[in-house]
Amino acid sequence: MPPAARGDVERAALEFDAVLLIDGVFHHDLAPSPKECYAALAHARMYGASSMGALRAAECAPYGFTPLGAIARWYAYDVIDGDDEVAVLTNPSTHDALTVPVVNVRYVARLAHRRGIMTTAERDDFVRRARSVFYMDRTWDDVIDAAPAHARTAVATIAAAEGDLKRHDARFALRSVLRRQEGMAADGIG
Repeated sequence: MPPAARGDVERAALEFDAVLLIDGVFHHDLAPSPKECYAALAHARMYGASSMGALRAAECAPYGFTPLGAIARWYAYDVIDGDDEVAVLTNPSTHDALTVPVVNVRYVARLAHRRGIMTTAERDDFVRRARSVFYMDRTWDDVIDAAPAHARTAVATIAAAEGDLKRHDARFALRSVLRRQEGMAADGIG
C-alpha cells in the first residue's frame, strides 16, 4: 500500500490481523498520529519499521506496538528523536525517494567510521553537516560533499552499495512479521 495517511492505520487494523507500518505521509497531508496507532492496537497486532513506522512503533511500544529494525531501535533508545531523521521528498506517482534521509546518512557514517575511513569527530561533523541540509534538498551529492575530502570516494562507494538503511529495515520487518504470523498460525493463534 502507499504511505499511510491519517486514518489508514486504524482502517487497516480493522481489516487485518496484523499491520506493518513502514512509511507515512507528512508535510502535504496528515500522518498517522500516535493516538491512531494506539487505537489500532485494540484490533490487530501492530508492527513498525523503517520510517514513520519506526517512529510510531517506538512511541507506542509501551502499549504493545512492536518496533522492528535498526531505525526503530534508534528511536526507542533516543539515538534519534525527530521526524526529520526519516523525512524524504518522494515522487508522488511512484513513491520513490528523491532525497536522502538522515538515518541513511548516519548509517553510512557509522559504516565508514567502523571501517576506519573517518574518525569519531569526522563522522559526527559529517552527520551534522548533512542534517543541516533541508530534507527536500538533501541528495547523495550534497551528503558526499559534506564528508571529509579524504573520505568522499569511500563514502560514495558505501552509500551506493549499502547505504539504504530504510530499505534494509523495511525488508527485515516484512520478513519478521511474516515469520511471526506463520508461527502464530502454526500454533493456532488467530
